[in-house]
Amino acid sequence: MSERKYIIETKRYIGDDGNTTFESWTTSAKVVEIKHEDQYLVFFPLEGNHSGKKHYIPFANIHIVREL
Repeated sequence: MSERKYIIETKRYIGDDGNTTFESWTTSAKVVEIKHEDQYLVFFPLEGNHSGKKHYIPFANIHIVREL
């Protein structure tokens, strides 16, 4: 069975105009941890500038999580 990969998109508010911009990362099911009590998703991106660096995303900032 192949390793499951996910795209995680977050929403961020930038500027005074209130426009929403999105950031996205690709990660593996093996490196995702869900912190229910702290309301955070912890993961390591597999690609891009932040590859291999631990990310903490609050549940409120998660826009989409989908399987590739």
